[in-house]
Amino acid sequence: MIDPVTVEIIQNRLTQIGREAGISMVRAAASLIVVGAKDFGFNIADDEGRTVVYSIWMPRHGTTLSFMLKSCLKKFKGEDIFPGDMFMVNNPHDGALHVLDIAILSPVHFKGKIVAWTACATHQLDLRAMRPGFTPDATDWFQEGIIFRPIKIMEKGKIKDDIFNFLMDNVRVPRLQGLDLKAQIAANNVAKEKIINLVERYGTETLKACYDEIIRFSEIKTRERIREITPGSYEAVDYLDYDRVYKACCTLIVKEDTLVFDFTGTDPQSGTYINSALACTIANVHNIISCMLVPDVTSNEGCFRPISFVLPEGGLLSCKPPAPCSGASTIGGWKAQILAIKVLSKAFANSPTLAWRANAVWGWGWVGLTPAGLDQYGKPFVTTFMSSVLQGGGARATRDGFDVANIAGSTNTSVPNVEDKEYRYPFLFLNRGMVRDSGGAGKYRGGVSGELAIKVHDVGSVDCFLGYVGKEIESDGFAGGKGGKTSEVSIKRNTNVNELLHEDIPSFNEILGEKTVLPQQNPPFKMGPDDVLYMRCQGGGGYGNPAEREINMVGTDVKEDYVSPEAAEKYYAAVIKPETGEVDKDKTAALRKHL
Repeated sequence: MIDPVTVEIIQNRLTQIGREAGISMVRAAASLIVVGAKDFGFNIADDEGRTVVYSIWMPRHGTTLSFMLKSCLKKFKGEDIFPGDMFMVNNPHDGALHVLDIAILSPVHFKGKIVAWTACATHQLDLRAMRPGFTPDATDWFQEGIIFRPIKIMEKGKIKDDIFNFLMDNVRVPRLQGLDLKAQIAANNVAKEKIINLVERYGTETLKACYDEIIRFSEIKTRERIREITPGSYEAVDYLDYDRVYKACCTLIVKEDTLVFDFTGTDPQSGTYINSALACTIANVHNIISCMLVPDVTSNEGCFRPISFVLPEGGLLSCKPPAPCSGASTIGGWKAQILAIKVLSKAFANSPTLAWRANAVWGWGWVGLTPAGLDQYGKPFVTTFMSSVLQGGGARATRDGFDVANIAGSTNTSVPNVEDKEYRYPFLFLNRGMVRDSGGAGKYRGGVSGELAIKVHDVGSVDCFLGYVGKEIESDGFAGGKGGKTSEVSIKRNTNVNELLHEDIPSFNEILGEKTVLPQQNPPFKMGPDDVLYMRCQGGGGYGNPAEREINMVGTDVKEDYVSPEAAEKYYAAVIKPETGEVDKDKTAALRKHL
């Protein structure tokens, strides 16, 4: 049996290689989606395609990259795979989160034999769909962009110019996307070189033995953790609003050291872009498993061996072609996360050693604005407002939810700086900040969400493509906690914002005044220099009875402007002194006693 110290050394080295490859990608890429938001994943798999390093960047990509690698190995046999080859995939039914996520997969050869695989996926700005970027009004997947089944993008160390040029000729911003794609290739090359150095030091047989032990150990630890959950069946229902309200269902079956997630009862697939393909749904549930159940266990294929799924074909969370699914990553997939949080939290709350891990629902209301046109430098641009992922985290059994986080599980991502956005794109931010009273009330408060207001700057107008969810359906509280505030996109036409900007920095609320709330399935529209657009994300759900929240915590929330004095009294039964802003402890005690 191999020395456990050697296993630990190699495991940590492989994890670090994945991290270094990601850093290389950030340094080589051009678009803010990579450089600013860090919206990508990087995997390392063994020679058989088993994931050994599960994406340490955006974890959801760990599972989808595993799916795509398996699809690649089905299509290409060993004799067709040469040193220096790389493969490209973005087909959601081969494993991509959605069509805009392109993966580059690379075998690692040593002395003529494959000893590992590296894999990198990131969101591309555009794929020549009927609309730039996301396609909120698509009615089938043929309208959502170019689909690549596993195909060689590099052969024997050289980029295949016909494939690369075909892609660049069919995207709206090739100057950025070409650099992003080459950054993915560079990241794979960085990891390949370091893995080869590792093989040269320890030998092929030692590396393969370590693969087995790394995966085996994670599986053992995951099964041990599952045994702490009280066996039984835990059910959850949630809803998704877009062109209509859809129902999504999940039953978690806990038996001995296994978990089954059964999505039977979920509505059939939609005719809109909100659907999720099977791999995207599984990836999002795996992501929650990693974050909620085994955050202290190294994520790899072993963690997910005890987990199985029931996903009837043709459902909202298991769509089949030609159903559109370009919104899967941030809509259908997020809803799978929410269901996983709900059923796991119910199971944890019923288990003495795990009750502290229970979680209210996180904000999930994707606010999908994609502007496009000519920028202030006269060049074509497409961007997605990553500021639209300023969701509130769900409150936990022992503490408040995270403020202005991403969706649950999208760890390690960032929101690009306002200055970066303004420098690259023809927009001026009038505001970006936290939304008071957006976090669900509870003994532990849900995380507050973010909001922003923007105007077009230095150009005549831009085209805007919008599709968002969560306007009607809030993020649920848990154990008596209240739901978080819903999402919203509004516009105020023909304002005097430009005159006000010359006088002083105005309050964006003053500018917006009576704004018009836009429908969730909104037709394309133009935004001119006198128009102001407002976007608000969802707050997280609260945990526990709000009247049990410590008075001092309510007082701090009011001082920090997370909670208004009116909401403090209405939801927390805490009376705020108007003259000082402090909690009136005597009146609060009397009010709570009365309640």
